[in-house]
Amino acid sequence: MSNLKKWTLLATEDVSPSQWFPLEKRKYQMPNGKIVDDFYVTTLEDSVHIVPITKEGKIVLIRMYKQGADEIMIQFPAGRFEAKKHKNKLETAQLELEEETGIKVKAEDLEYVGKFALMTTKASEYAHLYLVRNVEFNSQQNLDDNEEIEILQLWPDEVDQYILEGKIADAPAITNWYLIKNKYL
Repeated sequence: MSNLKKWTLLATEDVSPSQWFPLEKRKYQMPNGKIVDDFYVTTLEDSVHIVPITKEGKIVLIRMYKQGADEIMIQFPAGRFEAKKHKNKLETAQLELEEETGIKVKAEDLEYVGKFALMTTKASEYAHLYLVRNVEFNSQQNLDDNEEIEILQLWPDEVDQYILEGKIADAPAITNWYLIKNKYL
């Protein structure tokens, strides 16, 4: 049995530098009584990630420039849930999949796989993973003004090889693939 205890959150202060990067300064009390009064956490909304599989069994991924890593990365279609813009995370998954890949699906076609935490020390965000099978490219990409996205279709063994070779280095993409491959394929 573990003796670990959660820290007690005593106060928060919004110190966000912009609307695109919410940031809280938090004050905690540790179980031993010590006060930590300068802990910073980004409070980004949760994200959704979608692993689409074509009728032929190919895995659909995207390639795009990611500013934080300053690299062109391969990952699965994904987007941020915005409470003011979306009804729920399922709708977000539908919209992001079509926007980024030109694959339009019905809500009932998306299977919720689960959620996982992304940056457990410095962010409150969870990633919600969806699987969708037998997809077709039946629409058009509708990218945001600041997005350029290439679509990739790989066989499952190619996804594994890309990960082993470091061609897929995005941690959520690797987690997504591990969960889908081991649970569904």
